[in-house]
Amino acid sequence: MDDLNDLFLFSQVVEHNGFSGAAHALGMVPSRVSRRIAQLEERLGVRLVQRSTRYFSVTELGKEFNKHCLTMLAGAAAAFEEVARARETPSGLVRISCPSMLAQLVIGPLLPLFLENNPDVRIAIETTNRKVNIEENFDLSFRVRQLPCEDSGVIVRSLGIVQQVLVANGAFLDRHGRPATPDEVARLPSISCDSPQGPHVWSVVSPEGCEIQIRHNPVLIVDDLVIIRQAVARGFGLAQLPLSMCLADIQQGNLEVVLPVYLAPLFEIQVVFPSRHGILPAVRSIIDFLSAHCDGDVERWQIKQHTGQGRRESAHFWTACQSVEQLIADALQKTNRSPTRSG
Repeated sequence: MDDLNDLFLFSQVVEHNGFSGAAHALGMVPSRVSRRIAQLEERLGVRLVQRSTRYFSVTELGKEFNKHCLTMLAGAAAAFEEVARARETPSGLVRISCPSMLAQLVIGPLLPLFLENNPDVRIAIETTNRKVNIEENFDLSFRVRQLPCEDSGVIVRSLGIVQQVLVANGAFLDRHGRPATPDEVARLPSISCDSPQGPHVWSVVSPEGCEIQIRHNPVLIVDDLVIIRQAVARGFGLAQLPLSMCLADIQQGNLEVVLPVYLAPLFEIQVVFPSRHGILPAVRSIIDFLSAHCDGDVERWQIKQHTGQGRRESAHFWTACQSVEQLIADALQKTNRSPTRSG
């Protein structure tokens, strides 16, 4: 491709009716401008201007050529203006990858409010439970990971820390008994969101700080937390659910926490993006909006780290410092202060 700067230079020569005027406007030496136009004419094999010591004019072909130069320059200016506007005002299409349950329960309910406040932004969401590479043409990717977790090459921002709790319907517990140990929990009918092939395991941490794996045989397996919550509330079995998801049922007495002294390891809702540099305002606005509106079950200062024992002595997992009862009390207090709480 030819040097497009020469097309701009030629348009300036036409606009200022000569080499001297164009050189003065561009801060160049007239002889250099003349030489560049002569080289352009040589490459094209045509005469664009007629010049002498006393005379300058643009040929008919030169005038037609200049129209195309101006069209090109107008398009380039529009492209730069579009980028400048995008850097100043949230606009354009944002592509998002998100696990289906997270999209349904956390991210999805908040996005209409964001779009209402940002009418120039469009959002395309792919809901998938597979592991997504942020380089797959996504601007943002959401995920849920057990703490602690580290990734290289991507930027991670926390949207909240999730505390899971074992819950069951009171009538179910009246029939089957209220378990006092993990072994007793394992013998009760359960509901799981793991794959049908299993294994079906709940992780909890004892009051002494030991991680315990509760293996159970579910009567219902479904990858939809809403269905699981409904099944638990109707007394089909016990399940492990995010505290924020079953808080209202606990408050209303529809669900009871099972083994409240055994805390589950913490998970974190995260938004992932490739880099902080050059991030578009629309993308940054979504991140900031969700960070402000999502609220986890546990604050970062409320967590503590545990180290596994035996063959798992290199494993690390985090739990809340507070009891489940205190977390529920804190969550209910937050809910009363903020009716629109999400996360």
